[in-house]
Amino acid sequence: MKLAKALKLKNQLAGEVAQLKELLGKQNVRPSKQKFDYDNREVLTRLRAKLDELVRVKAALAVANAEIYAKIFRLAEFKGLVATLTALETKSGVFHEGRGFGEANYEVEYVAQLGKVEVDKLVAELQNEIQTLQDALDEFNFTRSVNE
Repeated sequence: MKLAKALKLKNQLAGEVAQLKELLGKQNVRPSKQKFDYDNREVLTRLRAKLDELVRVKAALAVANAEIYAKIFRLAEFKGLVATLTALETKSGVFHEGRGFGEANYEVEYVAQLGKVEVDKLVAELQNEIQTLQDALDEFNFTRSVNE
């Protein structure tokens, strides 16, 4: 099975596990006069079987991805850095600010170490690197196989 298909299977199994966990929680206690919709022992058996299958797929993916982990981690860290830079305050100059209702405004001069233009340039560079890494990962996922 190709990595791309194994990743889809992992996500599908994770969704099924989440549904079974939710069902288990909702079905465990009822008023004595209300019937249970599901037998939680059977739900638990199905959940454990899905967990075993999910662990097998995750382990196979980990082995198959070993040679590309550096790119996977770099991609994640660059995405985090883009989020940080995008949220970075870059205002610069004199601003009129107020303390609250009925109080006088006052001037505050702000100076940014990294200005908006510089931050935008850094974000654009990182997004180009992210796209290059993502393309490499996509190619890897569609050409490599997983041994289950």
